[in-house]
Amino acid sequence: MKRIALCFLLPASCFLLLLSCNKGTTTAVVVPANPTEVVATVNGANITNADLDIAIKGRLQRVDQEIYEIKKGALSELVETTLIEEAAKKQGKSADDYMKENIEDKVSAPTDEDIKKFYDQRKEQMGGKSFKEAEGQIKAYLEQSRKQAVRAQLLNGLKASGNVKVLLSPPRIEVEVGDNPSIGPKNAPITIIEFTDYQCPFCSRVRPTIKQITEEYKDKVRYVLRDFPLSFHQFAKKAHEAARCAGDQGKYWDYSNELWAHQQALQPDKLKEYAKATKLNMKKFDECLDKGKYTKEVEENVAYGASVGAQGTPSFFINGIFFSGARPYADFKVVIDQELNK
Repeated sequence: MKRIALCFLLPASCFLLLLSCNKGTTTAVVVPANPTEVVATVNGANITNADLDIAIKGRLQRVDQEIYEIKKGALSELVETTLIEEAAKKQGKSADDYMKENIEDKVSAPTDEDIKKFYDQRKEQMGGKSFKEAEGQIKAYLEQSRKQAVRAQLLNGLKASGNVKVLLSPPRIEVEVGDNPSIGPKNAPITIIEFTDYQCPFCSRVRPTIKQITEEYKDKVRYVLRDFPLSFHQFAKKAHEAARCAGDQGKYWDYSNELWAHQQALQPDKLKEYAKATKLNMKKFDECLDKGKYTKEVEENVAYGASVGAQGTPSFFINGIFFSGARPYADFKVVIDQELNK
């Protein structure tokens, strides 16, 4: 991702920083940009600060998220360092000695058998390297993996026995539910909005997780699906339209399951086969799909997703908290439980 100028990192409309130097000191005067101020003209047509703010809204939100992730990682490191230093101090040791005793000395070196087994199981991923060529690299990897596992176990114990409260709040983005298919009560305390693509393999991979969430948090979560077919997926857009056509007959989710189950075959003729399998009224379905009844709605969803910072799929917003990728259930559970316990 390209780095963005400082004024774009500020959360409100773009600000101008007026700096003046006085004997080694710097004074910053923050002046809000006038939304009606013209920043460019094209053949006599004006482009204002307000136009610019709208154009960069999604990008600014992604930058805010990136900043948060950096802070979150740094905070985690600071918390862990503090816990280790306190534990070492209680034992009258330096942090380095404490780490050596509790991590380094507890990790056994991988045996020749361990290394050979690892190689045999992943031989095809070794880029054609012979065992002799890969042996040193595998040994170093196994040693590091074991150290990380022991370190994680140690820190989990220190966190459990310590009084750790993380108060850093993630950025929240106001994302509308709109007129989109959903599962769960409308007044649920948690709303999960997913921007998805029926042809995206990662979106398919996360379906079991979504199913588990909606079943285990039945009365507490509302899940909303918003269309976000990517331009390089040839059949995705029409598949999203087809799902909406099925929704006209009250079978959106039944048809949606067919699409996920046949993700590798979403050609237009196949979409009609799945409609028959879902026992839809084919005359109504064909007319809806062939006339492009929902083309505009799908395109509007894509534009809206981009405006709130969705770049790829799947992109989730859990009560406005951005969450991307085919994450495991445990990752979703952490965020959902935190929101429920607020």
